[in-house]
Amino acid sequence: MEHAQVSKPSALGGLEYREVHSHTTVSHGGPLLTVVRELPVAPASLVGRAADLAQMDHAVARQAGRRALIVLAGVGGVGKTALAVSWAYRVHGAYPDGQLYVNLGAFDLGGPVAPGEVLGRFLRALGVPPDGVPSETGERAALFRSLSRDRALLIVLDNAVSAAQVRPLLPASARCVVVVTSRWQLAGLTVDGAQLLSVSPLAEEASTDLLRYLAGEDRVAGELSSAVSVARLCGGLPLALSVAGARLASRPQWPVRRMLRELEPGHRRLKSLSLQEDLAVQPVFDVSYRELPAGAARCYRLLGLHPGPEFGPGVAAAALTVAEDDTLGLLETLVDASLLTETNEGRYRFHDLVRLHAGEKAVADEDGESRDDATRRMLEWYLAGARAADRVITPYRRPRDPYRFLGTAPVVDLPNSREGALEWLERERVALVAAVRHAAERELYDLAWHLDDAMWPLFNYRRHHQDRLTVDLIGVDCARRLGNRDYESKVLKRLALAYLNTGKLEQAATEFTHGLELCEQIDDRHGAAGNLEGLGFVALARHDLTAATDYFTRALGIFEALGKPRHIAKTLLNLGTAQLATGDASGAVALLERALTGFAEFRETDPFNRARTLWQLGRALGRTEEVDQAQSVLDEALSEMTRLRSPHGQANVWRAQGELAITAGEPTLARTLLSKALAVYTDLGDAEAADTARLLEQLDG
Repeated sequence: MEHAQVSKPSALGGLEYREVHSHTTVSHGGPLLTVVRELPVAPASLVGRAADLAQMDHAVARQAGRRALIVLAGVGGVGKTALAVSWAYRVHGAYPDGQLYVNLGAFDLGGPVAPGEVLGRFLRALGVPPDGVPSETGERAALFRSLSRDRALLIVLDNAVSAAQVRPLLPASARCVVVVTSRWQLAGLTVDGAQLLSVSPLAEEASTDLLRYLAGEDRVAGELSSAVSVARLCGGLPLALSVAGARLASRPQWPVRRMLRELEPGHRRLKSLSLQEDLAVQPVFDVSYRELPAGAARCYRLLGLHPGPEFGPGVAAAALTVAEDDTLGLLETLVDASLLTETNEGRYRFHDLVRLHAGEKAVADEDGESRDDATRRMLEWYLAGARAADRVITPYRRPRDPYRFLGTAPVVDLPNSREGALEWLERERVALVAAVRHAAERELYDLAWHLDDAMWPLFNYRRHHQDRLTVDLIGVDCARRLGNRDYESKVLKRLALAYLNTGKLEQAATEFTHGLELCEQIDDRHGAAGNLEGLGFVALARHDLTAATDYFTRALGIFEALGKPRHIAKTLLNLGTAQLATGDASGAVALLERALTGFAEFRETDPFNRARTLWQLGRALGRTEEVDQAQSVLDEALSEMTRLRSPHGQANVWRAQGELAITAGEPTLARTLLSKALAVYTDLGDAEAADTARLLEQLDG
């Protein structure tokens, strides 16, 4: 005898399904045995989840011989239920004694379903008459374990709120499998043998495929670029993609780009991703937010103001004005609630749509002064860290201009080594660039300029040309808005160097000339000499060796008059480079050896320019046919550039070693070295790539 009941439509991972309950009662001359089939109807389409399904298969295989327990955790709308139900249909034949399904209602208005109530449902579904169901939860759990002991059951516990809610519902039989879905990580279930699987947003290709399925193959194919952009703005979240696809399907006259225009403004995106009450993104995030403890909720909304996509506990502590150790607990609460992802140890990231939601909650639940102060504290935390790294990496730089912090200057914990400080800058690079932009947009021009200035060591060692151009252009604008000609002259030189390093010689010459004029107006002889050096670099790149030598000589005279030994050594390096370009290798060796002697006292404070001098000296020695000595010097240069973790510096030495190999009649070695250099130059976007490629072509020709 079989009974079936069809319930109202529900949302399943962004796709509609209908719950179907069926019970088959079978008598074999003994106690009544009920085979339960309560799985909801499977989603019409499950896209991009092959790897997740395989993970679930593997998780069950790992638990062979005992009850299998899988927990699928992820942010609301990521498709946990769709995945669980789809997998259940794939394997349900292995569980012939039935399939149980229950929505545990973690975020329902009436609150989570009590374990005792769920057990009552399970017992009745398994054939226990209503008057035979015990009244106490513990007794119900014991009876459920007894009834399930010899059965092969598949149980889906959807939308769980805690391990305590799930634990009484676990069957005793080693032939059973239980799949739990939750926005919480439910790590406590690991003591019950659970395999914890994280359900991530869909990849871009799968996201586009889901949009194609919902909106129509031809429609998406006709506007593929717009469709890919829509998928990207939905962040791979199946619920968001389903709303976007459903809206397009219901409006066949709309081009896909119309949907794209609605989603592009961040402040409108969540509202645009709503079709009806049970198919909308914002309410899903709202209920997760409402369940957070007060401290975690404040952490969530203030971090929604963070300028970049990824952050660590230090900047979060600055936003909250609490100790970093206390902040870690709040961040872990957000991770447990699937509102934050820990990408690496101590590094966190919001899903793009969750980040927008957190920012909206900051606007709704924090006053303007609170938001402004939290934002500034985060920006100033990055400034404090970048300035500390700058002092470690380039202690020889001119005295840093003072900056007035909102309160006490933050103390940022970073390694007290050049390599460690450089890695800190690299790790925070994206956030630092965003912080410069964020500060300028909020008219915090002094803060934006200082952030740009403090990033100099990163760009000097690691290049990142596009980032450098971005922040230096902002820095120039901020200096001008402040009316600070000293700031302007300093950042113009940095901007000119950024243009020079990307081969934009006209722009570089213009900015060096402008910087020189400005330095002369404010009587900054040191700055003027720096811009003369820059004009020398431009002339050298244009192969105007007479002009290059003249500029470098003028700069040298100023540095000698000012008594600046490090800058004297650096200018001798530049003069030696120009001399080598004229073909006078012996004269170049003499100048470069003087430069190397000058850098001897700066071996610890400026190892980078000393390594640059070794590189050019090795090149010059190679031209004098002192091949063994040249190789020894270049080996030391490469060792230093490797230690300093400067890929551009390494590439320069590899190219020099390749040239030396050509001189020594070793074309195979030369080709290997030049190819390594070219790969780095190309990856960094350096101007040297073109000349290195031509050298390789000549070698192959």
